[in-house]
Order: sequence, then C-alpha cells, then structure tokens
Amino acid sequence: MKVSALEESAIQSIGRAFACYDYKGEPGLIDAFPRRSAAAAFICGYVRMALQNGMLYTTSEQGEAYLAYKLPSQKIRFRSVFPLAKALFGSMNLKELLHFASVMSRGGAGLRRQLDRERKPYLYVGLLCVPEPYQRKGCMRKALELAFAEGKRLGVPVILDTDARSKCEKYLHLGMQLAGTRRFSSHGRLYYLIKYPACAGEKGRESK
Repeated sequence: MKVSALEESAIQSIGRAFACYDYKGEPGLIDAFPRRSAAAAFICGYVRMALQNGMLYTTSEQGEAYLAYKLPSQKIRFRSVFPLAKALFGSMNLKELLHFASVMSRGGAGLRRQLDRERKPYLYVGLLCVPEPYQRKGCMRKALELAFAEGKRLGVPVILDTDARSKCEKYLHLGMQLAGTRRFSSHGRLYYLIKYPACAGEKGRESK
C-alpha cells in the first residue's frame, strides 16, 4: 500500500534501522558518513523526499516494512530534494560533505546509468527497510514482493544497489541476480542487483 503520510517517529525508526545495521566488520558506505547519526539523518531525508514524490510504500498499516521505488516514467519533483539536502547540510560540516561526495563519486557508472544510456525502462528500489521490532519475521520478502509485482505488471526489471555482501546475499536469496559491483576503495563495494519480470518463456525454461 502507498504511504501518503508518516509520523516523525516512524521516519526516525527507518533512519535508525539503517544506521544501526551490523556490518560485522565488513566495510560499507556507512563509513563514508562521519557518524552513524549522519547516516540516519540522510535516510530520514530520503524518506521525506520519497513521501513527497509518492514513492513510499509499506506492507500494511502496521508498517512492518517500508519500500521506496521509482517507476520508469516517474519524475522527481525539484522541491522534494530539499529535505534530503537539509539532512545532509544539517548533519555534516563542509569538510565532511566534501569527503562524502568524493566517496560517492568513485567507481564509475552504475547499473541505473547503464540502463539509462541503453534507454531501457526499469523500476528502481531506492530504499527497503524493516524497523527493528519486525526484523527476522519475513517482512523483507513481503516488501520486496511489492516491487516485483509492480515490475511484472509493467514488464520491466526491478533493480537496486546495496553496500554489503551480507545484504547482497539476502537479495540473492529472495530471487534477485547480481548484475555487477562497483568498488569504493576502502569503503567496500556497491552490489547491483536485478530481478527480471517473469514471462512464459522464462517459466518454461525454469521448469526444465
């Protein structure tokens, strides 16, 4: 179901869930932020941006999981980026912002840019979060299936990127395929994943 409004406490819980993820010693883009609180602020800004663009969804009224995705023809409203910019400038000083921008610019073009160059439509998942009280209860699968169902309806692949091998393995387990990686020096890698829409031909091949 689409989310049109969200209480501040729920937005903060999404930010905390990302910031408190246990990487178990693995490097990740979380290290590009000067503090975990800055990462939480960035995610909260992203959620507010998604809300303003009608891109935020949840599995039920209980909010067990949240998903933000952008449809192939959907445009980001210019004013909607203000909450994200405010979160960045409010949580980091200039030196920290320049470091963050430098890290994010490394590694070359990603899967989205590749598909854009090829003029191939896709559904992009920019955020998937299961708040702490609902973790390890299958809610991640339910949320991702919302995107898969929409991708199938539109006949386009679903793509996303994630910054840890442990996260990547979860998405692989849920039916996505690894489409490539992008290295960020000491900050690890981004993993690009894709889920192609099922078609009769694919189902036939899978049954053989």
